[in-house]
Amino acid sequence: MTWQILAIGVPLLFVIYQSISKLLPAEVSPFLINAYASAIGFFVMLFMYLITSPQKSIALNQRALWLALGIGLLISFGNAGIIKAYGLGAPQSLFTSIFYPLLIVYALAFGLLFWHEKLNIYQMLGAALSIIGVLLIVYFKR
Repeated sequence: MTWQILAIGVPLLFVIYQSISKLLPAEVSPFLINAYASAIGFFVMLFMYLITSPQKSIALNQRALWLALGIGLLISFGNAGIIKAYGLGAPQSLFTSIFYPLLIVYALAFGLLFWHEKLNIYQMLGAALSIIGVLLIVYFKR
């Protein structure tokens, strides 16, 4: 399996999770939902680690532990934001058509600023089209 296959297939999991989020009652806190989802994710990830890793220790060095804590905070707040947006009545087609192109733009910016990656003409064109697309969607929203 290559990373390209994952890059194409994994977004479907997020779209399905977002679709399911629209079914949640408005009175249920996105933080409580996130707590349950994170607990389930913890056990799923721990199980996947234990069945795939030759090492069975779950200890992390100090640097990896702090990075994992930071990632967990970002994932939690990001997921809570998505759940809250749907709780506020965001249409999935409109939300995702803004959300996912901005992921591209933000990822390109992070790649340039923090990892010193280089953009080719196609990536620049894609970023420009993404920004134009988001602006059109927001401007012509229903």
